[in-house]
Amino acid sequence: MKVKRLKHSKRVLSFYEKNFSFRKPYNVLLDGTFCQAALKGKVDILVQVSKYFGGEISVATTHCALRECFQLGPTLSGAHKILKKFKRHRCGHENAALDAASCLASMVGEGNAEHYIIATQDTELRKQLRSTAGIPLLYLSACTLFLESPSYKSRDTAEESFLKQDLLTDFEKETLKKLGGNEPEMKALNRKRKRPKGPNPLSCKKKKAEEGTKKKKKKKKKVENIEETKTKPSAGTKSFSSDTIEAVK
Repeated sequence: MKVKRLKHSKRVLSFYEKNFSFRKPYNVLLDGTFCQAALKGKVDILVQVSKYFGGEISVATTHCALRECFQLGPTLSGAHKILKKFKRHRCGHENAALDAASCLASMVGEGNAEHYIIATQDTELRKQLRSTAGIPLLYLSACTLFLESPSYKSRDTAEESFLKQDLLTDFEKETLKKLGGNEPEMKALNRKRKRPKGPNPLSCKKKKAEEGTKKKKKKKKKVENIEETKTKPSAGTKSFSSDTIEAVK
């Protein structure tokens, strides 16, 4: 299972690297719920997440997440101590603090320009962030790290950006201009698949008719051969003429 999880994380990260320009070190933005789950599961965030991603990481949090964790009281005191170890990114809510979920959603924005990987156990926040393209989501499941597969929104935007790409190089464009041709436009080609054609019904009918006539001819030949064998004497018997028969009498 460990090898499968590592392969899964590599596939997901390569998707975000190719389509949304993610690069190492990965920026991981976490909240108090993730730290509380890591504390219960005895997970070292820096060590385990860097191993899971297969490279360097930069872990950070926000002032709003720290404040919310502190206000929840002694139940999250351990998570608050863990959050204090990480650096804090400016969220712009220093004067009017927000809850951690709203703060993280505002940090990501619409395009996730800072390329954050959101680490949270908040299911509602994860559901909200899935509607925005280019946001990887990390959470703990049974004391093990799990990076979610790209959402449908991320896949759709990746497909759209791929179709809009101009696949011709500069050299190919120049050669087309020299030849006097125009640059080809990207058009969806609705080609019909070639299916195996059935035999011509007319040719089949002719073949059947020919086969029928051949069979009839063979039957006629067999009947003629039988009649000939009946009329011909056998090799052992001798044929006598009428004169010899009268002389015998």
